Amino acid sequence: MIPAAVLAVAIPLTFLYIVRWLDLYASSGVRWLLVCLGWGAVAFFAAFQVNTFAVRLVGYGLLVTVAAPIIEEFLKSLVLIYLVRRPNFTYFVDGAIYGFASGTAFAVLENLLYLSRASAEEGLFLALGRAFSTSLMHGSATALVGISLGRLRFGRGLSRVLSVPLGWGAAMVLHVIFNNVVSQGQGSLLGTVLAIVIGLGGAGLTAAFILWGLSEERRWLKETLGIGVGVSAREAAVVQQMSDLDLLLAPVEQRFGAEKRKTVEAFLKLQARLGIKQKALEMSPTPKLREELGAQVAAMRKEMDELRRGVGVYCMSYVRSILPPETEPVWSRLGQTLETARTPSGPSLWGALGEKMGDGGQGGRNDE
Repeated sequence: MIPAAVLAVAIPLTFLYIVRWLDLYASSGVRWLLVCLGWGAVAFFAAFQVNTFAVRLVGYGLLVTVAAPIIEEFLKSLVLIYLVRRPNFTYFVDGAIYGFASGTAFAVLENLLYLSRASAEEGLFLALGRAFSTSLMHGSATALVGISLGRLRFGRGLSRVLSVPLGWGAAMVLHVIFNNVVSQGQGSLLGTVLAIVIGLGGAGLTAAFILWGLSEERRWLKETLGIGVGVSAREAAVVQQMSDLDLLLAPVEQRFGAEKRKTVEAFLKLQARLGIKQKALEMSPTPKLREELGAQVAAMRKEMDELRRGVGVYCMSYVRSILPPETEPVWSRLGQTLETARTPSGPSLWGALGEKMGDGGQGGRNDE
């Protein structure tokens, strides 16, 4: 049973890691992610008690197919009601990740409970089936509530009003459908396959919402990054395409070393968070929240100045020399560069950069 228990825990946490990894700007803090994991565990024990009481009122069949999904989705998402009011909650991408974390912790404990009641022969199959179905459903359902709360905070008009009931309703409907599929197809191959399809589909839907949110955040960055927050136009251009950062910063590591490259990456990611936070400040509905966000923006600007000094004048000049100009999208320039690199007669990207800096790509200074 030990390998089964390891899989029941490790696979859901791996999916949570993947969902967190999608947040290119790392706006969802690790501290609050851990809080959501802790709350998911609390919600599990609370739901166990409530469900034990409810089964006496409605019966086991109605509990599993209707009552339990409503109870569990409400309890899992209570932490999100608190987080959405915090200045660290910057957009619905955070809500999706925090919600997925709470649902994942809930699912992990539920997996272990079911394994404790299973025989050794069926333990491994049960762990795999639940890891790819029930665990993903729990995470995805609570992520939908987080997304809806994020839209509530920053939305406008009718969509803002409808976002919460729609999000909670969607989470409960997803859970109800899943439980009914599992209940009716219990023990059958078709039931297991359908449960996995629903679980993977929910995880895919969560990822799609996150990617949609990131596209909106890129538009925010285009609006907010500039002279007003102390970010150069070329820096702003690369911040909007963080997914290409490894490729763009490869020559920095080659020339200045891995530590300096990490500092440059931290500097650019901080610029991204600063732009998103600045937009959140502009969209905040209450004076108190605007005051808190304003203090965070000021602190981030100070931290950005410190990181810029850590990068150093010489390295920063080099970084700015290889960043795409503000009038040319990063993806377009990369595409042209890679196309040239595939042509035997064409110059090498990094070779050209080395010639540009006058040392043929050899190591340079690491200080200012």
